[in-house]
Amino acid sequence: MAMARPQVGDKIYVEGTIYLTHGADDFQGGVCTVKAVQSHFENGEEVVSSVEVGEDPGTWYTWSGTLERRQEELKKRYGEQKGGPRPDLRPEFNDSYEGWEKE
Repeated sequence: MAMARPQVGDKIYVEGTIYLTHGADDFQGGVCTVKAVQSHFENGEEVVSSVEVGEDPGTWYTWSGTLERRQEELKKRYGEQKGGPRPDLRPEFNDSYEGWEKE
């Protein structure tokens, strides 16, 4: 189910992310606040391409066709949980590929 075009300040749901080689950047999914919106034109209509949320600055999430359609699913998964950084600082999840030869 598509939702209205997000605006700066709107609340949306963002999925969590876990990184195997840079756990310091892990992110807990949940409700986040839209910080910025990027859009483009398709067939003469403005379409939101991606959004940035205040809780994960510098990361742009694909909105059109992806996150937009998943809002109800993510709402059921996260409820009122707030999204935000959830770093895993254990060395084994932040030291590149342990056991592989470094170039």
